[in-house]
Amino acid sequence: MREQGYDARVIVGGLRAWERSGYQVETVPANDLVLLPKFN
Repeated sequence: MREQGYDARVIVGGLRAWERSGYQVETVPANDLVLLPKFN
């Protein structure tokens, strides 16, 4: 993805872990979302 200009990060535990840690979550317009591939 970096080769295509994206600076993507993976959060261990995903969004739920982020929220449990007390970090801020904000609404993102649907047009701004980029679906990332799933890794096994």
